[in-house]
Amino acid sequence: MRRSFFDYSGLRLSYLEAGLDGAPKLFIAHANGYAAGCYEFIVRHFSDRYHVCALDFAGHGESASTLDFKSWNFFSDQILAFLDHKRWQKTAAIGHSLGGGSLVRAAIKEPNRFEKLVLFDPVVLGFLAITYVKLFGNPMARTALARREDFQSKEQALKIFMRHPANRSWEKDAVKAYVDYCIKEDSEGAILCCLPEVEAQIFSQTNYGHLFKLGRIRAETHIVLPPHSNVCPTRVARRIVRNNERSSLLRLPGTGHLLPFENRPLTLQTIEAALGR
Repeated sequence: MRRSFFDYSGLRLSYLEAGLDGAPKLFIAHANGYAAGCYEFIVRHFSDRYHVCALDFAGHGESASTLDFKSWNFFSDQILAFLDHKRWQKTAAIGHSLGGGSLVRAAIKEPNRFEKLVLFDPVVLGFLAITYVKLFGNPMARTALARREDFQSKEQALKIFMRHPANRSWEKDAVKAYVDYCIKEDSEGAILCCLPEVEAQIFSQTNYGHLFKLGRIRAETHIVLPPHSNVCPTRVARRIVRNNERSSLLRLPGTGHLLPFENRPLTLQTIEAALGR
């Protein structure tokens, strides 16, 4: 696995890459506040069959940061710019949370770029949730702003996150990957790569536009949800998967929004089944 960079609208964006150039293409998009490296287990697992790339969105991982954006189209446009950079005309793609929602928007804009989509609890809010956020704000944004952002070292951060209640259900390797890829260290200490104000601004971005364009998505799409999703209403998910007879909506009992960090074997099994259809 190797790290590379490309320029997007004056920002230097980072991505992880593995596999052979001539193999089928597989793209991975991460959740808000995380990084491409949190999904390294997916990159490594599929690199013997695919040319895999996982992008650090602006403000995450080793990509440059900015607060100069006003909608989630900023992230879907990064996906499409990356595909242009790599000259990938067709790709399968995996997205989680923000990454899944951004892939939905990218597939609306350029339907023919995606062969298959595997989306883990993608953030595709319905009309009522969008209206609530516009009127009252997103509670997740307030949580993000209160997040601790600096540590004495990565070692200290790892100890804190290993015992933090929010990470109690995570696999230990997932916590370690978070510290490895989402915290940067220098001579003065360690700090979150995704600053709280960036994460909060992402949570605060909502619009209705995508709800009127879901019919444009023609790719085979497999939406993977927990028993109850707060970010992807069943009605919206069904509107997406009905566009292709091979698409599916799967609810996994006993899972949550952070399935890729809580159960890696089940995550890989689910992706294998979707890509192998």
